[in-house]
Amino acid sequence: MNQRAFNRAAVAGGTIASIVFALGCGTSNPGGQDDGSGGNGGPDYSSDGGQNPSPEMPSQFTVTLVPDGVTGAQRVNFAVPFARGEMTDAKMIKVSAGGEELPAARRVLAKYADGSARSIQLQVDVDVSATTSLSLDIGVEGATGSDMADVASTLAGTGTNVHPKVWVQLPQSVLLASGLLGPMVAQQELAGTPLDAWSTVCDYERWDTDNFLIKWQASRDVWLYDRVTAMYRGYAFTGEMSPLRSAYREADIYRAGMTISNGVATNIAVPTAQTDLKYYYSQGMALHYLLTGDDRYREAAEAVSARIATMFNPVYDGGDRFWTERHAGFTLLAHEWALAVTDDKADTIAARSEAAVTAYLDGQMRYPVGYSDQNARCFAHSATAHGEVFGYNGCSPWMSAILADGLDEYARRVGGMRAEQVGQALVRLGRIIARDGRDSTGRPYYWMGVGTTQDEIDDYDEHWGESAYVVAMAWAYGGRTDAALRTAADELVEGLKTDGVAGQTRSFNWQCRSAVMTPAFLK
Repeated sequence: MNQRAFNRAAVAGGTIASIVFALGCGTSNPGGQDDGSGGNGGPDYSSDGGQNPSPEMPSQFTVTLVPDGVTGAQRVNFAVPFARGEMTDAKMIKVSAGGEELPAARRVLAKYADGSARSIQLQVDVDVSATTSLSLDIGVEGATGSDMADVASTLAGTGTNVHPKVWVQLPQSVLLASGLLGPMVAQQELAGTPLDAWSTVCDYERWDTDNFLIKWQASRDVWLYDRVTAMYRGYAFTGEMSPLRSAYREADIYRAGMTISNGVATNIAVPTAQTDLKYYYSQGMALHYLLTGDDRYREAAEAVSARIATMFNPVYDGGDRFWTERHAGFTLLAHEWALAVTDDKADTIAARSEAAVTAYLDGQMRYPVGYSDQNARCFAHSATAHGEVFGYNGCSPWMSAILADGLDEYARRVGGMRAEQVGQALVRLGRIIARDGRDSTGRPYYWMGVGTTQDEIDDYDEHWGESAYVVAMAWAYGGRTDAALRTAADELVEGLKTDGVAGQTRSFNWQCRSAVMTPAFLK
């Protein structure tokens, strides 16, 4: 069964027992220990040349405590993410309850390249029967408490329902200001505007963990597109508890089903997917680590990067060897997010990212042979390489969003001339999708031909947002002056708003994982 048949069967509600594609093979960093050191590298949403700067981090805020089946004295565990350059010292957070300071165990979990903290883990002992919130003062030295407890000791539940004994809900303003989940605008701020297109499609309660578990019994495809990341982004987008609960539970399910041997993920929780790269994700693992301080997830992120390095050759050579934007994108995302949290493998992982980006930029300008437009180019490859039977060169507008996501992460981390090169590649990608990637009604193609007049119509309204995301990103990276890009992005957002649907779990996953960042690029 080819890729398109797989997609159609899933939309129609068919059960796919096993689809496995044949894949091509192809400075030390002190880690996040109690001494306050941490990983460097990784995505940086605070320094993107002014394209979409994050809002300012509040200096004082309150976190909400929600006990889950417990009462009385509890060790409460959580972590606070920060944008680059905002925080360097874990001691400079004061924690209080009811006007009284609480001593806190604390450590930096990972660092940006400039040495500032990416996230700081805190633990306090609280009577949760009497205390429902904690007050944090950022930049004020706080009292240090007893030693950090193993995060596992603060959890409850078994099987598919492992969760904190006490949930800690961060303010939406903190999540957005940190940039941890990407450049995002609060859903509430979009209400009633033309950019309010994701509130219906991204229904986090409808597509929550309970729904996921039911669907999992029929098909493994409900795991696709990194649901943990989609749910954590939903937490930032909405500020609500529902996506936080789903993200936490599903992060545990994914990690608990992973087998790590000599630092490599040799198996994952997804049934029969040991050799299928499109089910290997480090981003959700890294996000969970940065919001909880649970070291097991840092190791899981590193292990996924190591595994993917053995599974996929990022170089496309113009032939029919298996290569898709989805695999290319998740490869780069796996390396970038493992790099964000690694405690001892930074040089190795950074080299993987660099090699992948070099391959992608080179391939974009080289293929297909004979295509001469230097200003509008996707990452074109043969339909056969994509697992399709169309018989001509092209690319997938919606899968291009996954690769664009990874390239954006990389560019924000490295900065400088290299980031400019990546930005130019993203602008070229947005231009060709805006110009050639839509049918006569404006709906994105399922497969866009390159160097040919042929295209493949998409019969469903489940991919508007991904094309909007790529075109909006191109508009931002191009200096926000290209009227054709802006018009196309607005039309695609409007198409999502009026026609977009999430007809199945995997459709929710891909539409709500990255495209929810589109409004931040367009505002």
